[in-house]
Amino acid sequence: MNKTKAFLKKHHKWIRLFVKIAVMVAFLWLLFGVLIGFRRVEGVSMSHRVEDGDLVLFSRTDKTYYPDDVVLFERENETHVSSILASPGDIITIDEVGRLYVNGTRVSDTAVYNIDQGETPTITFPVRVPDGSYFLLNENLEDMDDSRSFGAVFEQQIKGKIVSIFRTRSI
Repeated sequence: MNKTKAFLKKHHKWIRLFVKIAVMVAFLWLLFGVLIGFRRVEGVSMSHRVEDGDLVLFSRTDKTYYPDDVVLFERENETHVSSILASPGDIITIDEVGRLYVNGTRVSDTAVYNIDQGETPTITFPVRVPDGSYFLLNENLEDMDDSRSFGAVFEQQIKGKIVSIFRTRSI
């Protein structure tokens, strides 16, 4: 017993340092592994809101998504950035010139398909967003790697809601 006390007394500073480091590592893991995340954006799907090379901070805990929220999601082992267009139960339709409507309300004056140039939807409209899913739309409408080509995304595929953007392109 005396050896243990002597050891603790002799190495007290090192033990305290080790405990502080362990607490800091646990805190950082909780913060960045569970609560928030950082990710470098690759691609131009959300240009001009989020550009290629930007660093985004996203919340992993806020699972309430609303139209126009920008989210990170995974599809086919790749991370993408898109905006929520419609929530579970919403009905998405398309008019004769390629504009999208959510529950009968036009969401943009810009056509999301160039029907005049022979571009046709890859999914069948009207679409009802299934429970537990969201319909995503890129800001850059030319990049069709969103729900227009593969349908609604399950909530489990959404990694988080972007809460801040750090411009890193000119650094």
